[in-house]
Amino acid sequence: MIRKLCERLLRCCCRKRGFRYKVALFIVGIVITFYLFIIILNVIENNLEEEQPIFHVYQGEPKDEKLPIIIWWTPFTGDTGSFKQCGQHTCYFTDQRKYISDSRTRAFLFYGSDFKPTDLPLPRSPSHDWGLLHEESPKNNFLFSMEKVMQLFNHTATFRRESDLPLTFQYLESLESLTSKKYFVPTTEKNEKGKILAPLVYLHSDCNTPSERDSYVEELAKYIRVDSYGKCLQNKQLPAHLSDPMKTMVSHEIFSLLSQYKFNIAFENAVCQDYITEKLWRPLTVGSVPIYFGSPRVEDWLPNLQSAILVRNFESPKKLAEYLLKLQADDAAYEQHLEHKIRGQISNKKLIDAMNDREWGINNDQSKKNFIDCFECLVCKRVAENYKRELRNSSPLKFQATLHHYGCPKPVGNFTLKEDSQNWWPELYDKAVYEAQAMENLMQRGTNYTSTDFYQEVINLLENSAVR
Repeated sequence: MIRKLCERLLRCCCRKRGFRYKVALFIVGIVITFYLFIIILNVIENNLEEEQPIFHVYQGEPKDEKLPIIIWWTPFTGDTGSFKQCGQHTCYFTDQRKYISDSRTRAFLFYGSDFKPTDLPLPRSPSHDWGLLHEESPKNNFLFSMEKVMQLFNHTATFRRESDLPLTFQYLESLESLTSKKYFVPTTEKNEKGKILAPLVYLHSDCNTPSERDSYVEELAKYIRVDSYGKCLQNKQLPAHLSDPMKTMVSHEIFSLLSQYKFNIAFENAVCQDYITEKLWRPLTVGSVPIYFGSPRVEDWLPNLQSAILVRNFESPKKLAEYLLKLQADDAAYEQHLEHKIRGQISNKKLIDAMNDREWGINNDQSKKNFIDCFECLVCKRVAENYKRELRNSSPLKFQATLHHYGCPKPVGNFTLKEDSQNWWPELYDKAVYEAQAMENLMQRGTNYTSTDFYQEVINLLENSAVR
């Protein structure tokens, strides 16, 4: 449009290089200058938006009438009230529920493991967004495997790549940690240590999980030796100061111990897309080959195609054991699984790009923000922009979570791939189906409800289901 206007002005006056011509040139110059000025302003604003660091401005009570309030409904950060600037936007974060009726309140944040269907900010206003931060196992709360529940949220940060802020690499420190030889033990040394140590190590203290990993390892151990240091199937004792798995998960001594083994059993406690924990990254970091069971899409994130041995590729624990024994006796074949350590090479471009794009760090990485701050800022930017639109009587931007932002399948046995009637986890999953329906039914009434209301609704649904 601007170009056409300039062309018309010049065509109109180009034959007469007098006063009109000079006026036309002057107007064209003004238009072009204004247009360039707008472009420069947009560039500056975008750069500020991207580069402005997160920081706490001050603590206290919010007084600005145009400042959105965001409430952590499930107290998680311990922040009773502070202002945070995220690029060009500032929001007030608090875990104080007294702001629930404040006209400036625009979002409620929930930490997944503490989410309770009987404790929600209801009735829900159309101007209230809900945000979910849940990086933990699906076994902690099966409600998020229900579409009816996930559709309640507008903003998400979960381990799924489809979430608004993917936390898939929450346990991977850096690409450099995968190629570093800090803990790496050469194959020849492992062979010597193998005269005393078993080929496989199992370090798990969360037993009886939805993935039924203990039952698989118990069967596997019939065909190949396994050193088990955790509370599950324990046959080896850790030093007392290393016995607490939560405190020693990333300790130097644990890493050094695991690095001495050729293979690490790396079984997640539950199966879900992109649910990948230290179980995988720890052996990859120390230079032991992970025997992996967990995320069906794990190949997308391995350093190289052969960096892990996947349980699902073997029809039985016995077949897996036979393959591992072959590798145990063939150093060249074994080392094909360790290219990221021996050659320092990562060929997976998807992994490289994802880690380079990750804006948050772990293990107190001072060069980056943590993912909690990043999630808060994601929500702040979105609700602050919509708050401004509301004040201008403009249509708000729409944000909607889907089942793919978290949803996980019903637990099945890890080598039968069938539901185990002796395992209570499928029953808990089924219970969550009815709880999700009860939530939907009660929320549609447009009023708050009590715990009694909720559980009575669940009972009614169960009874109706039994009648059918």
